[in-house]
Amino acid sequence: MIIEDIVIKRQISKLKKPFKTALRETDVIESIIVFIKTDNGWMGVGEAVPTPVITGDTVQSIVAAIQHLRPKLVGQKVSTDLLLIIQTGIVNNTSAKAALDMAIYDLLAKEADLPLYQYLNKGASAHMLTTSHTVSLNGIGEMTHDAVMYAEEKFEALKVKLGNDVDLDMARILAIRDVVPDLKLSIDANQGWSKEDTFRFIDYLKHEHIEVDCIEQPMYRKDYLGMSNIAQSSGIPIMADESLFDVYDAALIAKLGGVSWFNIKLMKSGGIYGALQIHQVAQAKGIQCMLGSMMESHIALTAAMHLALALNIEKVDFDAPFMLKGKTILGGITYDGPKVSLSEGNGLGIDNEKLLEALADAESL
Repeated sequence: MIIEDIVIKRQISKLKKPFKTALRETDVIESIIVFIKTDNGWMGVGEAVPTPVITGDTVQSIVAAIQHLRPKLVGQKVSTDLLLIIQTGIVNNTSAKAALDMAIYDLLAKEADLPLYQYLNKGASAHMLTTSHTVSLNGIGEMTHDAVMYAEEKFEALKVKLGNDVDLDMARILAIRDVVPDLKLSIDANQGWSKEDTFRFIDYLKHEHIEVDCIEQPMYRKDYLGMSNIAQSSGIPIMADESLFDVYDAALIAKLGGVSWFNIKLMKSGGIYGALQIHQVAQAKGIQCMLGSMMESHIALTAAMHLALALNIEKVDFDAPFMLKGKTILGGITYDGPKVSLSEGNGLGIDNEKLLEALADAESL
């Protein structure tokens, strides 16, 4: 199976309402969708999304990186060797790498006549997972309204976006806890606090008897030592997100100690290849893993779901499709409220031909 062409499409999908964090605000999901075509008529598909404040990747840089890697892939036999070529062919540019990586894995699993999760782990089985839902960073009234709405939609766990104003954040979390007392809560500050802010917030949680599953990335991503210090003394599990891009970050965080959770995202790890390396470190060091995502569509989340099943990861944050006004793919990840599952099929299980047809009017890059 030889790669003949790589097709790049740009899709912009409107959100039901703006998504806000301490780092950014967006009202769309902007997807760069990659189709790798082979000489036997098959296609593999992958997705990259620009998140410049986290990955540094823009639409323009993603497309440029894919175009840079194109001549290293076209004409080559589809094999696991290509995964390393993608990773080493250009530094950084993790979102572009993720899209190509997904598409190669899609083809490899199809060639093996297996769904991707079984290609990655022969012993893995398909089962439902339960995703949390994110409460965007807004005023207290809007955040409590959203929390109640998600509870009514049968979500059992909420990730609450906070950051940039720790005093207001205290009021936000108290108000949310009061309106949804039975839901599991986690906090994501997206680097929006200082070390002092973080300790103040944790002290407030304890004083008000507010239980949270974890606090995700409270501080600047490069302050590994500060994160470790907080994790070792706070008594509340700390999760690394923006601090964790690759296996070297994972090893450093594990060596410093204290952090209880890794948030693995394909857009940070450069795809499944890098995510597997991070997971190996976590397994060796006793660190728990969550499979998360950026604001991605069903395509990238299908790949993430396969990886979660392959690695037996039960904690997932796959809620972005709930925020979309529509869906353009057939197959792949499916939702029944917060319950997440995969359709049957080899590879990613997405009907790539129908997807490409649906994107006929989308911009080609």
